[in-house]
Amino acid sequence: MDDLEARLRARMVRPTGLLAAREFLQTYVCDSDFAQLEKVVRHMMRVNPITIVDGAEGLESILATEQEPGTYARLVAYDANRDLDDPGDAAAKQWLMTLLDRLREWVKSADAER
Repeated sequence: MDDLEARLRARMVRPTGLLAAREFLQTYVCDSDFAQLEKVVRHMMRVNPITIVDGAEGLESILATEQEPGTYARLVAYDANRDLDDPGDAAAKQWLMTLLDRLREWVKSADAER
């Protein structure tokens, strides 16, 4: 029973920082546009808000701290599957900041509806 309990506890650990941002981008942002994403975020805020909250907190964390060169560009290009006109970190960081602003707006709106 101890082995099972240890495995269950390990699975309950919530991702943070870069890992949370990557999981959010891969799960919700990849292959969707902002209109689709808004619908999904609003739905998830009703049924399982923790995944959205973790993703938002992960984005906030990585955007608030200095990242290794190429991190933002890889997040946008690979994890979010976005092809920006400027593939560099500065443009990718701006895109992530815009995403986070929209995400905050949708979360706040969904919270007000509850």
